[in-house]
Amino acid sequence: MEKPVTQLPCRWQFLILLLLAIFLLGMGTSMFISFEKGSKVTDADYYQHGLNYAKSKTGAYNAGLDWVMSATLAGSDLQVRVHDEKGAPVRGGKLLFQTRNGNEKEVLPLTETSPGVFVAPWPVSGQGELRGELLFTKGESVASQKVVFFN
Repeated sequence: MEKPVTQLPCRWQFLILLLLAIFLLGMGTSMFISFEKGSKVTDADYYQHGLNYAKSKTGAYNAGLDWVMSATLAGSDLQVRVHDEKGAPVRGGKLLFQTRNGNEKEVLPLTETSPGVFVAPWPVSGQGELRGELLFTKGESVASQKVVFFN
C-alpha cells in the first residue's frame, strides 16, 4: 500500500521564501530612504555639529548659554527675570512660554516691563500643574529652560 503524496511541504517552503523576500524588500526600501533623505545623525559633518554646539549659525559664541531665567507667579501674572552670569539684566530680547496640551502647542508671549523683567497674564485658571518651556532669544543668542508651576 502506497502513502498518498501531499503538496503541503512545498507550500510551507513557498511561504518561507515569500516572507524572506518581503523582509529583504523592506530592508532594501529602508536603506534606500535613509541614503536619499539623510538626517543630522547621518550627516557627514555630525561630529563638527557637536564640537560647535555653543556657537550660533554665524560661528559666534551663543551668549544665551550663560543667561539665567527665574520665573515666579506674581499675583495673577507670570513674571520672568533674565540676567547674565554677572547678574546684569538682559534687555531687549523676546521671551515665549510654550506649553503642550495633548498634541496642541500653546505659546504665551511675555512683554518686557523693565530691563530684563518679562510679564504676562497667568495662562491657566484654577488649580493644578502647568509644565512648559521658557524660550528667550536676543539676536542669534538663545536660552531655554523647562519649568513647572503649581497653582
